[in-house]
Amino acid sequence: MNIENSNNIYLMMMYVYLKSYEEAIEDFESAVKNCGFPDIALEAVKQKYGERVERISREFED
Repeated sequence: MNIENSNNIYLMMMYVYLKSYEEAIEDFESAVKNCGFPDIALEAVKQKYGERVERISREFED
């Protein structure tokens, strides 16, 4: 694999990871405001974040 291409893939993966993390934090903040139960909100956000990461991982594997 070309080093230049691997750098680009790494940067794209980091971007996706950081973007998903940012969205997860926003989801958590809104969930806590809406339900008032941080533990339930945290579980919901963890599940949603995990699903995003898995979806993106599958896209890279294809």
